[in-house]
Amino acid sequence: MTTTGEETRIRSLAAMARALGRSESLFRLLELATEEARLAIDAASVSVSRLVPGSLTVRTLINVGDLGPDEERWPEDETYEMTHFANLELVVGELQTWIASIDDLTSDEDERKLLAQLGKGSSVGAPIVVDGHLWGEFYATRHVGDRTFDRNEVAYLEALIAILAGAISRSLREESLERLAYQDPLTGLPNRRALDEHAARVFDVPHDGSRTVTVVQVDINRLKEVNDTLGHVAGDQLIQSVGRALDAEFSGLPGSLVARVGGDEFTVLVTGHDPSTVLTVSDRLAQRTWRFGQGAGVSCGAATAVVTPGGHVSTHDLFAAADRAQYVAKHGRLSSTVMSDELDDRS
Repeated sequence: MTTTGEETRIRSLAAMARALGRSESLFRLLELATEEARLAIDAASVSVSRLVPGSLTVRTLINVGDLGPDEERWPEDETYEMTHFANLELVVGELQTWIASIDDLTSDEDERKLLAQLGKGSSVGAPIVVDGHLWGEFYATRHVGDRTFDRNEVAYLEALIAILAGAISRSLREESLERLAYQDPLTGLPNRRALDEHAARVFDVPHDGSRTVTVVQVDINRLKEVNDTLGHVAGDQLIQSVGRALDAEFSGLPGSLVARVGGDEFTVLVTGHDPSTVLTVSDRLAQRTWRFGQGAGVSCGAATAVVTPGGHVSTHDLFAAADRAQYVAKHGRLSSTVMSDELDDRS
């Protein structure tokens, strides 16, 4: 990179820090960042996609520059499944930046097909991490015949994305009032309304598709005793501690949604993972104890189904089966997850 190029990108980062420091809507922030990045790295196009919470899907929010035949600046329904793109797995699963070229046979085959579809020659993708959690992907392309992205340009992108992530975090906090209807105020996790709406989307399977869906019902043991002996402040702290542990553990399984659905009850909805993997995480939590006295742990029950269009398993069936399994675990004082077998025949 030339000295002029370095100076241009340093000035670009300074300009971005000033611009993104202002109070703007989320979509305006994304527009500013994508347009600035496109110019600074001489990209043909730049896009930002959001990881749909509780799924293996990224949804494109904005495309700028010289767009492909089916791309729009503000797309209504442009989505990509992580299972179809190895590079997306790098971003979502490992938080890695990647570079691909249509002429490089070692690049992911599906990404090369996408580049051909977009009429582009190379691409780069990088994770956007907001408040310690993966939020989305930053994606840029160059025209056929242009050089591929280099490490200096990747370093610029990563610095710009760090600035953007801070702005996104602030914007989301400012817009939090709009999300209160879907958020549990004590833990900050999705509430029952959010869970029900998300479950409806998960069970809305394309006519030729299927999904493995696993529900884990989690109940805090002896919360009433903690409230009675240590006070409700300690009880709230126990609820918050369990919520944080659930969120941290299941964040390692992209496609998971953790919700608080009652005083001492949590529900985890996991899409696209082998049930045995889900049980490994759930068992790890069932074997934990918290610092609020003897027996302050959790009981877990689970149910799983392969969901197909017109199938015989409903969201109610799956949640109810997991709930009954959790009842067995709680009353048996088990430190492992009870897996329901009620739905085996219907699934």
